[in-house]
Amino acid sequence: MRGRLSLWQPRAGYRFSIDPLLLVDFVKPPYGRIVDFCSGCGVVGLGLLSRDEAASATLVELQPRLAHIARRNADDNGMGERVEVCPEDLRTAFDHSTQFNVAVANPPYRSLDERPASPDAEVTIAQHEVELKLPELTSAMRRALFPAGRAALVYPAARVGHLLASLEGAGLRPVRARFVHPRAGEPANRVLVEANKGARSALVVEPPLVLYGDGNAYTAEAARLLGD
Repeated sequence: MRGRLSLWQPRAGYRFSIDPLLLVDFVKPPYGRIVDFCSGCGVVGLGLLSRDEAASATLVELQPRLAHIARRNADDNGMGERVEVCPEDLRTAFDHSTQFNVAVANPPYRSLDERPASPDAEVTIAQHEVELKLPELTSAMRRALFPAGRAALVYPAARVGHLLASLEGAGLRPVRARFVHPRAGEPANRVLVEANKGARSALVVEPPLVLYGDGNAYTAEAARLLGD
């Protein structure tokens, strides 16, 4: 992100891909109070803070090692006073009496029958619906938001129907969506969705994002939002 962040992540274990960076670009500032569910090492929450100096963030991460790294990343990037890290299960321990303007998540998105889980327990919990199902997450997002608050997620495009139904079921109206394609002419493999608590407006599907052009070079837009 053009040097705005320097992040620690595990050498072995769960390591983030470009998905959270796509989400950071998708959610437009200002943010106010942010809650980043399934935060991992904090890349989404801290990425948003790097775009809005007035915002603050609560990073909620079930796995202790990743929560510890998120705390270190917040401090090392000079954001410590703007960040609270909650090493807790968002379904039971997170205090929803505190409400937020924006809730974001790069959640576990693979069902256990989709492909074999990783032998690494940290990776399995981060990527597969072992400890957290999508309806549990969307319900937590709604509870955490102020009225008219925004929820945003990145998810597999093949499961977009599941995502939209889960958001609607939780009382979050999808208002923006953008499909992400590896290359022009190829099916989308990711979708970015923003929903609003209390909205009644129709869903707007934005122009697609294509990541790669010739060879393995990023397209101009992908390079811009990834900071290359």
